[in-house]
Amino acid sequence: MTTPVYILLVAILLLMTIGRLIFRPARKGIDWALEVAFVRLDFTQPYRDVAQQLAAGLAEIVGMKIKQLKPQHNLNEIAAWSPDHIVAKDLITLFLIAFDVRCDPDTTFGDLVERVAKKKSSREVLTLGA
Repeated sequence: MTTPVYILLVAILLLMTIGRLIFRPARKGIDWALEVAFVRLDFTQPYRDVAQQLAAGLAEIVGMKIKQLKPQHNLNEIAAWSPDHIVAKDLITLFLIAFDVRCDPDTTFGDLVERVAKKKSSREVLTLGA
């Protein structure tokens, strides 16, 4: 009498296990903000959010090599990580358009974070003052 119950339980467990292997949910994209959260440790409090935001954007361009990122890396070095072989000029154009921040190929990531944070804070002051 108990044998059919055991067989039924084994069959259910087997179907549940195989079902998970066959019917997996679709893979979601990489959460770059989570992947680059380590960069927050290299900056003081007012710059942490901006550093993570910029690093997440760069991660979409350079991929997992972003895990090498340190504040002293310059735009030439970061551009070299890209599998699409972009140049620092492309990143400079991107930052000029997105954040209205001027930089050069030797601008370090730390300097870039400070410039973008200052630009954002000046925009907030202008918005609050209006």
